[in-house]
Amino acid sequence: MVKDPPEEELIITFPKSVKIEPADPFAAAAQNALLNKYVPASHRDSPDPLTAGAMTPALTSRLDASQSAYTPLLVRIEFVVENIRDGFHFVGCDPDDLRFPHAYTTHSPLPGSACALFPCIDDVHERCTWEIEITIPRTLGDIRRAARSDNDSGVNSPNGTANADQELDDIDEFSDLDMVLVCSGDLVDEAISSSDSSKKTLTFLQQNTIPAHHVSFAVGPFEKVNLSEFREVAEDDAMGAIAVEVMGYCLPGREHELRNTCMFMHKAVDFFVRDFGSYPYSSYKMCFVDDLPTPTVESASFSLCSNHLLFAEDVIDPIYDATRKLTYSLAAQWVGVNIAPKEWADLWVVIGIGYYMAGLFLKKLVGNNEYRFRLKKDAEKVCELDIGRPSLYAQGLRVPFEQSDLDFIILKAPVVLFILERRLTKATGSLVLHRTLRRIFLHATSGELPNNELCTQHFIKICEKLSHSKLDTFFAQWVFGSGYPRFEVSQRFNKKKLVIEMGIKQVQATTSPPKKLNPDGFMLEARAYQRGVVVGPIVPVYSGPMTIRIHEADGTPYEHVVNITEGYTKLDIPYNTKYKRLKRTRRQKERAAMAAGIDISMDQADDVLLYCLGDVLQSEEEIADWRIEEWSKEEEERMGQESFEWIRMDADFEWICTVTLNQPDYMFLSQLQQDRDVVAQYEAVQHFSKVRETALVSSILIRTLMDRRYYYGIRIEAAFALAKCARAELDWIGEYHLRKAFQEFYCFPGSPLPKGNDFSDFTAYFVQKAIPQAMACIKNNFGSTPLTVQKFLLDLLRYNDNSNNAATDCHYVATLMKALSQTLTTSPDNDNDAYINYDFEDREIEEAKMTALREIERHQRMDQWVPSYQNVISDTALEIKRNLVENGIIKPNFQELLAYTRESNLDKLRLKAFSCLIELGAIERAELLPYIMYVVAHDPSPYIRRSLLRVFTTGLGSLAIHGTKMLSRQSRPAPSVDEMIVEEDGAGVNARKAELARETLAGAIEALKKEIGENEIFKTTLWRAILSGDLGVLELQGLLDICQLLYEEKTSMLVILKAPKHLTCKHLGKGVLHFKWAPRPFPAGPSRPPLPAPPPPPTPSTLPPPPSTPHPSSKHTITVSQPQFTPAPQPPSTPQPLTLKLKPPSAILASLASGSPAPTTAPTTTGLAVPATPTPKPKKAKKPKETQQPKTHTPPPPPEKEKEKQKEKQKGEKKKKQKAAAPATPAPPAQGPPAPGTATPQRMVVPLKIKLKLPGKNALAAAAAAASNASGSLNSGAGNGNGSSNGTTGGG
Repeated sequence: MVKDPPEEELIITFPKSVKIEPADPFAAAAQNALLNKYVPASHRDSPDPLTAGAMTPALTSRLDASQSAYTPLLVRIEFVVENIRDGFHFVGCDPDDLRFPHAYTTHSPLPGSACALFPCIDDVHERCTWEIEITIPRTLGDIRRAARSDNDSGVNSPNGTANADQELDDIDEFSDLDMVLVCSGDLVDEAISSSDSSKKTLTFLQQNTIPAHHVSFAVGPFEKVNLSEFREVAEDDAMGAIAVEVMGYCLPGREHELRNTCMFMHKAVDFFVRDFGSYPYSSYKMCFVDDLPTPTVESASFSLCSNHLLFAEDVIDPIYDATRKLTYSLAAQWVGVNIAPKEWADLWVVIGIGYYMAGLFLKKLVGNNEYRFRLKKDAEKVCELDIGRPSLYAQGLRVPFEQSDLDFIILKAPVVLFILERRLTKATGSLVLHRTLRRIFLHATSGELPNNELCTQHFIKICEKLSHSKLDTFFAQWVFGSGYPRFEVSQRFNKKKLVIEMGIKQVQATTSPPKKLNPDGFMLEARAYQRGVVVGPIVPVYSGPMTIRIHEADGTPYEHVVNITEGYTKLDIPYNTKYKRLKRTRRQKERAAMAAGIDISMDQADDVLLYCLGDVLQSEEEIADWRIEEWSKEEEERMGQESFEWIRMDADFEWICTVTLNQPDYMFLSQLQQDRDVVAQYEAVQHFSKVRETALVSSILIRTLMDRRYYYGIRIEAAFALAKCARAELDWIGEYHLRKAFQEFYCFPGSPLPKGNDFSDFTAYFVQKAIPQAMACIKNNFGSTPLTVQKFLLDLLRYNDNSNNAATDCHYVATLMKALSQTLTTSPDNDNDAYINYDFEDREIEEAKMTALREIERHQRMDQWVPSYQNVISDTALEIKRNLVENGIIKPNFQELLAYTRESNLDKLRLKAFSCLIELGAIERAELLPYIMYVVAHDPSPYIRRSLLRVFTTGLGSLAIHGTKMLSRQSRPAPSVDEMIVEEDGAGVNARKAELARETLAGAIEALKKEIGENEIFKTTLWRAILSGDLGVLELQGLLDICQLLYEEKTSMLVILKAPKHLTCKHLGKGVLHFKWAPRPFPAGPSRPPLPAPPPPPTPSTLPPPPSTPHPSSKHTITVSQPQFTPAPQPPSTPQPLTLKLKPPSAILASLASGSPAPTTAPTTTGLAVPATPTPKPKKAKKPKETQQPKTHTPPPPPEKEKEKQKEKQKGEKKKKQKAAAPATPAPPAQGPPAPGTATPQRMVVPLKIKLKLPGKNALAAAAAAASNASGSLNSGAGNGNGSSNGTTGGG
């Protein structure tokens, strides 16, 4: 991937004589082109025998009979892909890999990998039709026999198979499995190869225009399952001709998992077809493979899915997540594949529509409560993450995408479309968003949507057209803007005016929480910081309609729609009810009447009673047994004086916001018990989890938990809120209620021992998992878990019985293990109190801790012998041990973690082991870092490579934010009990400053550079990983991002070359020889402007006398000329050293090579003039008079030519002044007067050491003999200043 020079793209040029012109659609050539387009290549007559069985997909241009027909140009590209590492993946082909061999394309949801598989224009905007021919082996045994024939040196039969003895050895129970090809498009032909009967050729035709990265295929011994068989007869008759066939493919032995996982797919297809229009393709196929980097990869009429999504009938936990992902892969056939984003910034609308459609189907499948509850949780997650982030629209501008960017778009975009649908439905009374989507899909089918590309502006235009309203404000806030509003609401009832006075204030501009650095998103934030990505300011004021629902005394909800346009909105809402305030429950009213001795049978007609939830545990025995706390008389009287039951802000879920409402607790209790909306109940439980803990709050929450009529999600939230009421000052009432609730539901009567598991009721199963998790959160004032809680959880794990249960309990056991491990750690509220070591040690607590560790270890060993679903128990055990190591409970065991990282283990378990290694400081360990980077670079699974790289970057983020692993709490020095004052030294203050600096992004980046930036082992391993031949484009991008973060980018390199030199000799006449060291001329480069004419060279008589002992390595002098400065003259000073990098000019080299005299001066790299020959210090020459003319026999040149020469000379001198780099000591001027109008040059003598290599004695002797023959004598000359050695001889 990293090559020098880089690989070039394939460019195809056509001769100028080839003309592409529209042809007559009724001509024979055009008709043949149309016919050949829809006829398989195996049925055509081709003059080239190579066409038969071609493995290269044939790309055909878009051709429609209604448009101008062009005679197609057939471009045949024969290519072979060697060592493919991106775009295609082989599984089970290595001898050590025991999985079924299969292969598939690894196209990501975004373009960039298809071009690695076949020549194409891999761009989302380049759409065309496709005809694909692929030749594959017929059976699984053919693959093995072909591999043996390639490696075996024995004699083979003519058809390419081995002899009979070898064939018998190859036969097993899987050899006869047929190889199946699943591909985008429709299968139009299948034929056995005429040259090799062990191969077959399949042809697929995709008539819809799609980009290259939406063409996928998979080859393997897949089992075929017709998922349309789950469709009932009545449903099949209702769908009729628009029914879509759904096919599933999986590896042998996983058919029952495929049926269980995808049994709903026919319902999803029928739902989308009825609500959103016809399916854009003829059928839908799903294929489950191993090692897929992403959960699903969507392509035209075909989805590649990971085997991680498959689960058996006895597994409960992955049902919702797998269903949602598979439903989105189906919805992407309408929007995502058939309709693509026009620009990357429009990606949010494509992803948002797909997940919005999937959510609507899940609403029908699992119910409205599940749908709204999860939407509310997603909205809260958006409020938690949308701090300092770019907007939805700007997320698409940060190309290439990080996985966290896509996850945020997947999270926020469907919620934004949901609140848009709520507002449009309330404004128009119709399902505007449904109509908008149907209109878009219809335009894509009919061709009205250009190139089937959807942009944000087009989506807004259709929404505005169908709703008859302007939506600029909505999209400016929720799509083009970032952040979310925060409301603070105050309310007061005015009895005189009979109105409710409310004030709604937006405080997001002043009280928004600061953004905290997160290791998961550190690399993304650091890359955006380096690229200068600036997040827009927070929107100070959000505007739009908000529904306020007031439940008045008669039980009737009155809705008031308020238009919020300012930062503070004051409202006067009229009051309508004249009845008295109602009692909370019928039982409370009866109990109050019985206490007063009044018969209420006659008064029931006057009061309107509401049936409410949470009216359990009402008898006197239950109240005493459960330690229920009731409202006091004063509170009952205050409740009776209220004029309304409760107020709900944003009752129709039209905002993504946080609301703080100052109404009493009993109003939230009324909302919890009487409002049937699950979102209202969730908001009430959230309020009780944040208020001050009391026994009354615990009583309210336990009644919510015990009432089975509540949605199970509300009961789970109540259980976690109960854990906060377990405090010593309340006599651990929360712990008592949680334990008693679990015993009531899941234990034998009157015993703490649990019953046998029965997970037939899914809602009861999720509540059974939640209560132990909530109990593990109970901590005392010192941050440790009470011993009673630890023993209770230990008994649940020890006596767990799943023998009579139809479902597996692996996830339940993993939950109990994790809850038990949380009781072993401490989370102190006060650090000073938590780390005080006392002299005594509770043996009972220590024994309980060791027992819990042994129980966790036992379940981990059992999972090795009897593996659970995806080794979830071993996965949880590794995570538990990592937490215990970080808290100092146990010591790290790197050997155990390294054993789990071997390729023979499940990929998810391997990834968990690598994650534990990195979080325990493997990046800083020289013996572990090379191994981790080797796996990142060379692991055969792209899922492991990509996921491990993500874990590695998270580890870098943790190292940047938190620094090196700190000492565990148990290993910290404990202060003595009698210590009163702790003085911090300077080191502690500096450490605190460094810790505060890490809270900023710039400080964290600098700290990371100091930690590992200069680590040579890290540099070496990182660069080796980058140079790996197994990396894909996305992995290489991640590694290069790490380099860009840690190291400064260098875009140039200074290269200094020594010019080679050789000895030249020139006969000057009269027996005089001139020896000279001259550099060899460089190749001719680009032409340069001519140099100004130099003055004549000095005569030999002006040369200095030769030194007594000449030597090539002796010191020489070089005279450097520098123009004078135009400002005031500099005072004489000591000569400063001057460093010069001399590059021989081409003009001087050319003159030396030709033997002509070299110019006196030549430009250098510093802009100075360097004389070619040394000159002695001359005497001051008299300045010639301007009127004096030299005596010559030739007539003087014309004055115009003389002026032109002077101007050229002045220009040359000005250029020399500008290029001068350093001042020089003034020197005597050169010989000869300067040209008129030019500045007088200064000279500076600079010592320069030059090493010269003279020829040997034989060469000098031969030169001397030649000179003696000419003149009879030879004299040695001094070396000149430019590094050459000159010899002069004179005649006798």
